[in-house]
Amino acid sequence: MQAWGKIVDNAKRVGVSPRLVRRWLKMGLKHSRVPGGCVLIRFEDVDDFLKSYEIRENKIDQLVDEIIKEIK
Repeated sequence: MQAWGKIVDNAKRVGVSPRLVRRWLKMGLKHSRVPGGCVLIRFEDVDDFLKSYEIRENKIDQLVDEIIKEIK
């Protein structure tokens, strides 16, 4: 079973403000709006959304490592 939460629940879970989660919704974060206007978001969808913006390589660290190797 997949866990769902409201905007505030998801914000607390990942340590950001509810306002930021609302901005993510506008950026394409998957969600459901149930009758009455309540927005529900799967915790898994928030994780996937954040992973899509994950920085995999730090170019600055790579450059510093290369420079240090050249100096030695």
